[in-house]
Amino acid sequence: MKIKSLWSIVALCCFIPGYAQDIQKVILKDGSELVGYISRQRPGENLTFTTQSATIMTNTEKVKSIVDHQVNAKDLSKEWKQWAEKNSALMGTGDNAHLTLSDIVMSNGTVNHVRILERGAKVKYLELRPNNYSLSWDTITMIKAEPRPKLQLSGINRKYKLRSGMEYQGQYVEEIPGKTLSLYQDDGVTLVFNRDEVLKDNRYKINPNQTLFEQSGLIDIVQLKNGKSHKGIIIERNYSDTDTISNDYLLIQAENGSIQSISLADVLEYRKEPNPAYKPLTDILLNEGEFVVNRNKVVPQAVQESKGTILFNTDSVEVVIPAGTPSTEIIIESKFTDNIQASQLKLVRAKEYHDKKEKKTVHGLTYEDIVKEALRPQEAETSINGITKITFSVKGHGIYSLYNPSKKEVILFRID
Repeated sequence: MKIKSLWSIVALCCFIPGYAQDIQKVILKDGSELVGYISRQRPGENLTFTTQSATIMTNTEKVKSIVDHQVNAKDLSKEWKQWAEKNSALMGTGDNAHLTLSDIVMSNGTVNHVRILERGAKVKYLELRPNNYSLSWDTITMIKAEPRPKLQLSGINRKYKLRSGMEYQGQYVEEIPGKTLSLYQDDGVTLVFNRDEVLKDNRYKINPNQTLFEQSGLIDIVQLKNGKSHKGIIIERNYSDTDTISNDYLLIQAENGSIQSISLADVLEYRKEPNPAYKPLTDILLNEGEFVVNRNKVVPQAVQESKGTILFNTDSVEVVIPAGTPSTEIIIESKFTDNIQASQLKLVRAKEYHDKKEKKTVHGLTYEDIVKEALRPQEAETSINGITKITFSVKGHGIYSLYNPSKKEVILFRID
């Protein structure tokens, strides 16, 4: 049987900038490692790999000269600053701290602003900027992906149907072109399949509360030989038992939900591009009674009651949320023993009261304020980790209090 592996690699690649768990790493036979995603591929020809970073190996014979530059830490990009701090690569201290970066002049061109990692019989350097590499499939040893962190609540999984009739599902984590496919299971075990065992692979969303497009970092574009193209997310790929691709097909879902079946024999080119509808969700681990507001930790404080007014100290308000237009999204997260506790919480804008006895202005709210002015949450959901997230849309500035009547305490934040 003819092994048709070119498309399978493209279909399984997914790269979301800023989310390391979704980055694909291509390991080449010369030892180079590219991090990013396959952005273009013509079956039977070459592919374009779009990188976020790359570690490149090259023969010394190809290197004409290397020019080193000492770049002050204050002038480094965010990516180079993070790398330098993580790898203790900065030299000097204070205002004199710097990182050595290099320009490499080679026989086929010049690469600028890279970090030399090895010199000698071979030159190995690190590139931390977007780039495009044209590759042939026979140069690739392996494609890998890190399993999603347990706190990531959205994403795309795969399901493989084998010739035996068995079906397996999990996270795509590795592929050896033309040989094997691997799925990572929730129990930590990785299942490895021979490539020619797989008759069908599906892509499906893991979070039922989000759309497929909100959970995929990339959009698929399938260009046909007749000039037409289809844009969406490939949700299924079917392999046949024959030695040709004439009976192979894929299903692509558009953002409006419509699904198109496409014969592989009609495909000219596959492309991928960043998905503007992508909305990744990540969880947070909290103990019972801990609160965060827009992922800023807030310590609850006990309240005092005086003549029907609930008073609290606003001098310790440390969390400041920039005001949005026309409203500000406020996300409060905590861990509760039951849903009743979460439903009792009341978000109310604090008011100023003049204490004649103490001759000072204090902040608080009345029970009438709670009844008449408490904001209704837009949504509330509890994750598999037991963390409840409550979302509010707040108009206006000032100090806001989330009042917990069962514990007689509030958490405070300010919108500026």
